[in-house]
Amino acid sequence: MKLSLTHCSKNKRDGILPPDKLYNSPRIDRFTSYCKKNSLNWAILSAKYGLFFPEERRERYDVTFKSKSGYWLGVQIIVKEAGLPKSQSDAALKELAETVRVQINKHSVQEITYYYEENRGACGHPKVILLYFILSLTTVRRRILGPNCWDASVNLERCT
Repeated sequence: MKLSLTHCSKNKRDGILPPDKLYNSPRIDRFTSYCKKNSLNWAILSAKYGLFFPEERRERYDVTFKSKSGYWLGVQIIVKEAGLPKSQSDAALKELAETVRVQINKHSVQEITYYYEENRGACGHPKVILLYFILSLTTVRRRILGPNCWDASVNLERCT
């Protein structure tokens, strides 16, 4: 399967919902609309659940990613608006990486296209670095599409 992916957002709605309804984010709304319009398989990279697919339902959770130098891959896990200490955050990210690796295999994902909108260089974006590390544990082909409704493409291999 080819999979389109973006990262979760801090703002979420109440209820047990699919990812396109749970996240209260214009970026995720644009991403899911784009994927549906183009008949793409998609998921959200959740800081709590790993890959969150449209057929799944999850309840609101208070975990997110934050860029933070000095942390593993430059990413800190935030729980209930408080950053986890480095050792706990690093361990949680490593556990999340293994969860995603298992999910990729379970869903027979062969290619992932990662969508982001932040106007930072893709290779320096901590969430892209995290995703690249996770995918390096697999044989999945990977690429990213950048800002402006994902009309620019950068090969993740150049980020190493």
